[in-house]
Amino acid sequence: MHTSVSQKLKIGLFTIAGILLLVIGIFFIGSKKNMFSDTFMIYGTFNNVGGLNVGNNIRFAGINVGTIEDISIVSDTMIRVDMRMKSEVKPFLKEDAMATISSDGLMGDKLITIRSGSSTQLKLLTNGSRILTANPIDFEKVIGTFTQVANNANIITGELAGMAVQIRKGNGTISKLLYTDDLSRSLQGTASNAEKITGSLAGIAAQIRSGKGTMGSLLYTDSLSNKLEKTATSATASLLTIREAADGFSENMKALQGNFFLRGYFKRKAREKEKSPLVADAAAVSSDVIDPEMGEDELNEIIVEAQKALSAKHAKDKATAQ
Repeated sequence: MHTSVSQKLKIGLFTIAGILLLVIGIFFIGSKKNMFSDTFMIYGTFNNVGGLNVGNNIRFAGINVGTIEDISIVSDTMIRVDMRMKSEVKPFLKEDAMATISSDGLMGDKLITIRSGSSTQLKLLTNGSRILTANPIDFEKVIGTFTQVANNANIITGELAGMAVQIRKGNGTISKLLYTDDLSRSLQGTASNAEKITGSLAGIAAQIRSGKGTMGSLLYTDSLSNKLEKTATSATASLLTIREAADGFSENMKALQGNFFLRGYFKRKAREKEKSPLVADAAAVSSDVIDPEMGEDELNEIIVEAQKALSAKHAKDKATAQ
């Protein structure tokens, strides 16, 4: 079967179109993989790459500047990520630059974001250098935390709903505050009573300030203090008088003891006290001490004895004179 010229042209056009598409695809993929530009290699280590894949982009200042060349496991706590970078970004990658794993949008592919170093750092990263890294956020833990927060919020809203139902039914103090006026009436009565009490206290304070009553006399007048001072002066004078009388009485009693006519009487009283068992414990007391509680009968007896002694002396003197 012979092929016509038109068929040959169609086959040629399809072949050329396929070759062009293949070239364009290779160029596009190569440009994405930085296969047709000058590049250099750096690497970083992470504890967890968080779903990062080979071929994902590397961004610096929001611009794609490289791709992930390789991801390898070094140990159970270290994963190495090799990064192919464009040479044009090399003058800006300082030794204290930081590489972190983030997402392209909220649910996009994982990528590495490089944050520039400090302005005081002058050394740059070279081919094969290690860049500082920061471990990515564990979104599973974050989601678990949000889940727990949501559960707690659900419990809290349920409790608040129950409280709202109880308040609406009229139970509790808050319900009384919102739906009844009992508490307001009580507070109004309390305020009225407080007003009356303060009014009474104000009246009492006015009476005291005017000097009326005992409290007023104590605070604003000196009459009570003057009376107390006079009473204290009188009491002091009375005590002095009593003391003088007691001293005089003691001197008189001592004089009576020394009198010739009453000496026999006091000796007889001393012998009676020595014989009495009630005064055995007082034997050591001096005989010239006079009992301050001497009664009226004893004094009368002393006076009678003194009169007898004087009468006998007068009779004796009269007989001697005759």
